[in-house]
Formats: sequence, C-alpha cells, structure tokens
Amino acid sequence: MNKTLSVLVAAVAICAAAGAAWGLVPDEVLVVANANSPDSVSLAKFYLQSRGIPETNLVLVKTTTDVEISREEYNAQLVGPLRAAITDRKLNDKIKCLCLMWGVPVRVRGPAATSQELASEAIHAAAEKAHVRLAIDYALLASVGAEFPKPQTEGLTPLGKLFASPLPEPAKPLAKFEDLQRYVSTLIGAKRVQLSSISDPAKKEIAARQLMALHLDIYGLSGLINYIEADKPPGSPALDDLKRQLAEADGKLGALRKQLPTLDNDKAKLELLEKSGGLILAYSFASDIKAPGPKSANCSAAVDNELALLWWDNYPLASHLDNPLNWHIARTGKKFPPMLMAARIDGPTPDDATRIIKASVAVEKTGLKGNCYIDAGGPDRAKYYDKHLNLLYAFMKSKTKVKTVLEDTQALFPRDSCPESALYVGWYSLSHYVPSFMWSPGAVGWHIASFEAVHLHNPDSQEWCVKMIQNGVAATVGSVEEPYLGAFPLPEEFFPLLLTGQWTVAECYWRTNPWVSWRMTLIADPLYNPFHANPQVKVEDLREDFVPGGQLK
Repeated sequence: MNKTLSVLVAAVAICAAAGAAWGLVPDEVLVVANANSPDSVSLAKFYLQSRGIPETNLVLVKTTTDVEISREEYNAQLVGPLRAAITDRKLNDKIKCLCLMWGVPVRVRGPAATSQELASEAIHAAAEKAHVRLAIDYALLASVGAEFPKPQTEGLTPLGKLFASPLPEPAKPLAKFEDLQRYVSTLIGAKRVQLSSISDPAKKEIAARQLMALHLDIYGLSGLINYIEADKPPGSPALDDLKRQLAEADGKLGALRKQLPTLDNDKAKLELLEKSGGLILAYSFASDIKAPGPKSANCSAAVDNELALLWWDNYPLASHLDNPLNWHIARTGKKFPPMLMAARIDGPTPDDATRIIKASVAVEKTGLKGNCYIDAGGPDRAKYYDKHLNLLYAFMKSKTKVKTVLEDTQALFPRDSCPESALYVGWYSLSHYVPSFMWSPGAVGWHIASFEAVHLHNPDSQEWCVKMIQNGVAATVGSVEEPYLGAFPLPEEFFPLLLTGQWTVAECYWRTNPWVSWRMTLIADPLYNPFHANPQVKVEDLREDFVPGGQLK
C-alpha cells in the first residue's frame, strides 16, 4: 500500500461535496477531553461555553495523562471511543474537526518492533559498527612500536587495555571501508617490519601483543594464526588452541549454512564470521544482506495529526501519508475515506491553554493587528527552503499593507527587536527559543526546526512551541519528533489564506499541511479566525483552485 493510498480510491468520497467541506462553525467541532484529568475537563467546558459549541459535541475519554501513549492504547482509548461517540450521537455527517484539550496525550508511539525486525536492525547496524571499529584500529596502529603501556589483561582483548587510554576517535567523515582496509593492510606491514627492529625485549613483547590484538580484531582467528606462523612474535598464545577455536567456529558456520536462511540465522553467522575472519569478513557479510528495515520504524505521530484519519482502517503506519485535504492533493480529484481536521488547545500548563481560548475569542472581535516577521537565511543543508520564505515576503509586500520585516542572513532576529509581532515564520534555532518578539495578542506563527513540541507540557523547556505559547502566541505549529522539512506548511500558502479572514486557522492549516499520520501538531483554537474583522488579502488575489471549496467567496 503506497503513501498516497491510491488503493483506497474505491472507498467513500471525501466527506461531502467540495464546497461543503469548508467554512468551519462551532457545531462542526468535536471537543475531546481526558476524563482522568479534571483540568482537561474544566478546560473543555470553558471552551464549549466560549465558542457556543453544543454539549453533545463534548466527548470525555479515559486515557493516560502522560504526554505519550502507546499505539495499542491509542486505538483502544481514543479511536474506539471517539468513533462510538460520534456514531451514537448521530454526528457523523456534522463533525468536521476534532479539538483535543490539554490533558489528552500529545504523541502516539509506533508498535513495538518484532524479534525479526530487531534482528534485521542488528545485522545492518553490524556493518556500521565494523566500519567504525576498523577506523579505530587504524588509528591504534599508529601507537604500535611508539607507545608501550603495560597491558592490564592476560589475553589479547580488550584492545583498550593494550593501548593508551582512552581509545582514539576515528576521523570524520570515515573513509570508505575498502579504502580503510587498504590503509590498514599497508600500515600493518610497516609495523611488522618496525617490530623486528625493537631491541628492548619488554617493549618488543608489548608491541607484539598490540599487533596480535589488532590482527585478531581485523582478521579474526585465521588472520592471527597466519601472523603468528609467519613472524613468531614474542608472547604468542598457543597455536593449537587457536586452531581448535577456529575449527569449532568453522564447524558451526557449516551447520548454519545448511539451514534455511533467516535473520536469526544470519545474526548467528555474523558472530561466527567475526570470530573466524574478523571485521573484514563480518563487514562483507553484513553489508551484503538485503534485509528490509523494520516495519515499525517511523510509525510515531502527533495524536491530533493521527486522529485526522479517525475513520480510516488498515492504513500503513510507517512514515507519513499525503494529506487529502491539502489543495495539491484535493485538486487531483482522487477519492479518499472521510477525513477530519484536527487541532489541540494545549501548552505547558492549563492556564496557557486557557489563555489561547481567551485571546482567540477576544482578538476576533477587532482583528489581529501588528507586524509580520520572516526569518530566512536557514541552514546550508536546506537553503532551498528560503525561496518559500522569500515568496511569502514578496506576497506580503505586494498584496497587503501589513508591515513585513525580512531577516535574510543566517543570524536570527536579535533579542527584543520585533515589536508588535502578529505573524512570524522563520528558522533555525533547534530547541532554543530566542526572545526576539513582543507578541501581539492572538499572534500566529511557527519556527521551522525539529523537536519544538516534544516537551510541550514542560514549562521549563526552551523549545519554541513552549516559549511562544508562554509568551502570548495563540496559534502555532510544531513537531513531536523529527518531522523532516517537508512536513511544514509552505508559508506562502498558509499565511495568504489566513489573511483573507475567510477561514479559520484549522482550515488554513489543513488546506496547506502536506502530510497526515505524522509528527506535526497544530496548537490552536481551530475556530480562531484572526482576520475575520480586518481582512488583509482579497480572496481574488489567490488562485481559484487554492481556495477551500474551489470557489471564490
């Protein structure tokens, strides 16, 4: 099943006729609170009263008060009860948006990895570990014959007990494994020659032990045996015992090769190959295995983003899905199961969540006022995203009278440099809020960076979502885990739509949010329409197929 869910084309259409899917009103919002949290229930009732939402649209679920919930708990405690409540109350044709209250979990974990998936991960990780270890061994070779620490162990391993401590860090980025293998072979040859010229017997034996330990690590028992037979270094272990160990490992390998190949079988082979042939043989074997990655990888999501697919069954959990409400997808005409918008009224404390409700209701009466700040000049690795920020800047300057300030260097706006901040989008200060803004009541915006809503309920967190909410922002977007850059709404799409005053924050977000079943969360009163009383953009300035419903209003 692919990410665009093309196999579901035969399923039901996208809720209703295109035009009827937009224009969110209080009757169409289902409010979800946690019955196990008095603050969550109290907040939900305050929201219903503030927005005139019918009491029948309040659903109390009994779930954990933790930030995170397991996939099994998510299905049993959220999906099941919400479906039942909507159906029992005959709200199926009415509800278009879910609004989660403070106290409802923020993040849903992916299912636990199976034993086969864990074995697959271990096999693939072994190649990477062998690569790093070979780089360390190459660095250790420089010490042979140059430094003579007294060994703290009787045997040849661990290597750290035979060399100066701590072990050296390999140079980054690592050279290709094949190149390292060639460098190691050349340097070992030179060190064998150097060893023969050491006259001090004690130092010679220490250097010999170091070189034997490296042979064992890099080439395994077979390489160590060959070295001892050829050079007869002082202090060598008994060859008969080494050959017995090698024969035993080879016998077990032979038996495993006769069995059906499985990941567990490969893992056992890997251990024996490393013993007999060292890192060289282990890397060759592990890197050649074409085992699939675990199906449970990338299955975590923001609870509200996942609940947008409340009516979907058996969809793939790995990674994200294209959002059917996004205008790029909607214009294709593809059919999907019923889809909901979703948001959460949340923050570090219930008081912060209450402030979002109060500010949203109050600001709508007069309209959001203030300046727009755009911080381009992002990380070099994703410089291309700056073009979207510059497109927004060009739109704001040509189509609105809103004072708009662009910062286009890699520096962020300086502290306390952004008065009357009503709108903001920028990047990139990872989990480190910079207090550049004096937020206008009801401000809307987000900071493009990973992990900015991971610790949403921790008042001491320096993540942007936490600090922006604490300092007065009423609507923001953040990620509960690594989201990747493509997960953010494009700023030149979201903000112009919002500035028309025709649609709520939730509608603008879901019209421009690229992915669903993913890690992005919208923290806002979904009914909040900050420019309803003072539109700043004419709908006619937007392309027709971009407008919700596809119709100009």
